[in-house]
Amino acid sequence: MFDDHVADLFGLGFEEWMEKNHVVGGGFVSWSKVVILPDDHPDHDKSLKEYMDNEEIAVELIANNGHIIITLHSAKIVEKSDDFPDNLLDELKVMATNGPYKTQLKEL
Repeated sequence: MFDDHVADLFGLGFEEWMEKNHVVGGGFVSWSKVVILPDDHPDHDKSLKEYMDNEEIAVELIANNGHIIITLHSAKIVEKSDDFPDNLLDELKVMATNGPYKTQLKEL
């Protein structure tokens, strides 16, 4: 299984859906709405701490030269390329709604 956390969000059929639609897991990434300031900025340490306090684990999915990044805890679509197929996004939304947590994917 890709990961239990992903299955918790999208249901047990998620791995089969990925295979059927030629979707590849790009892995897990850390995501936060906070931007880390450059190392030489006086508030760098503060921004780094704030980033870590607000970060979430997200999963990246890749399909048809496009990608999407979805946070696992808050179920937010935090990044989506123009090339990610709309029909696959619609299917992800349905799977999340019908998954174990019955969650609606939210877009930033």
